[in-house]
Amino acid sequence: MKPRIAVIDDLEPARQVMARVLGSSCGVSTYDSVQAALSAFELDPPDVIITDLRMPGMDGLTGLKLFRERGIDAPVIVLTAYASVETAVDAMKAGAFEYLRKPVDPEALELLVKRAAEHVGLRKENARLRRELQASRSVQGILGKSAAMQQVLEILERVAPTDVPVLIEGESGTGKDLIARALHAMSRRASKPYVALNMSAVPEQLAESELFGHEKGAFSGANMARPGFFAAAEGGTFFLDEIGSLSQPLQPKLLRVLQDGDYIPVGSRQARKADVRIVCATNEDLKSKVASGAFREDLYYRIHVMPVRLPPLRERREDIPLLVEHFVKKHAQRLNRPELPASPAALKALLDYRWPGNVRELENCVERALLLARSETLSVEDLPPEVTAAGEVEAQEGSYRRERDDWEQRYLSALLREASGSVAKAAELAGLHRSTLYEKLARHGLVTA
Repeated sequence: MKPRIAVIDDLEPARQVMARVLGSSCGVSTYDSVQAALSAFELDPPDVIITDLRMPGMDGLTGLKLFRERGIDAPVIVLTAYASVETAVDAMKAGAFEYLRKPVDPEALELLVKRAAEHVGLRKENARLRRELQASRSVQGILGKSAAMQQVLEILERVAPTDVPVLIEGESGTGKDLIARALHAMSRRASKPYVALNMSAVPEQLAESELFGHEKGAFSGANMARPGFFAAAEGGTFFLDEIGSLSQPLQPKLLRVLQDGDYIPVGSRQARKADVRIVCATNEDLKSKVASGAFREDLYYRIHVMPVRLPPLRERREDIPLLVEHFVKKHAQRLNRPELPASPAALKALLDYRWPGNVRELENCVERALLLARSETLSVEDLPPEVTAAGEVEAQEGSYRRERDDWEQRYLSALLREASGSVAKAAELAGLHRSTLYEKLARHGLVTA
């Protein structure tokens, strides 16, 4: 998209020249006074402003100050035929992006406008990143009203301000990375790096170099020194996902970092300090790996100082409607689709499903439903077959239970009639213990409990 440039100059030939120079690469609007430009900017502010300094009525310097007062923060390039050190200083103090003397060199003007437009792009990107960071710092970014998730949030609030190692335990897809990010964002290290590494995705022969870095010539192909993930996370948080995949030779080296706060890069003899908060995660039973000798017991207790268990989605079904609404909002804009609510039947199917892939599977399901939806709601037909099949199985099982209960009630009624209403005699006829028969009769309302 072309940057939008506003040119303010009281001389029409000057406006025409600049519009012609910039017109091929920018969208150009021209104004003969600051007052005319101000009225337009309040409705549609430009990306870059070019203004003459000396004009009848309100000059460019006054206009620059007014732009800032009214929240128009586009970079301002000031032009003048009366160049002097004093005017340049005044313009820069007032917040001018740059200062050019008339007559303007077309190439210099194009280059300067390009730089100013790039500055605007970077500023917008930084603002977006700040918004994302602020969102990530909110505990409410972790969705869940269930008691299980509220307990997790309470633990995070207590543990995040400390540097205690945390082990996040949970099945795949439960959101362990989200919890790790929340721990970092809520900590005193929030302004420092957050670095994540999935140990199961790192080849064993490269793992030590990835973690601790290496020196030039440390191994074949090491043509230059390279810092590892611990160096990248300096001052911040290092999240080691799937920690159970850490090879046995590397386990004592990680233990050293936890105990002594230092490490040695591959090919070096010099230890380096690590000011890093370590958060680990696993979907395995690490205790079993300790028992089998596959994972060091001392390392396990070092990373297990503060365990946080993330419940699978099937244990927090009351959070499913909230998560569905969140994922609809998240993906609708990206997919250029309306924010469609789930129909009652679709929501029931989502609630009945066991979600072996947990929250990640639910998100993929909602994304798929948004793509396939042809009505004003997400319907059962828009859901994956395995989700709807689960609902059909549930319905079949419910029908079977009803038929079984109906048959049992008819049988017990006939049994009581044959025994003339005597529970003891009916139990004898049925070959059941009296208390067992009494419980069955009470469940069907055939006797008073």
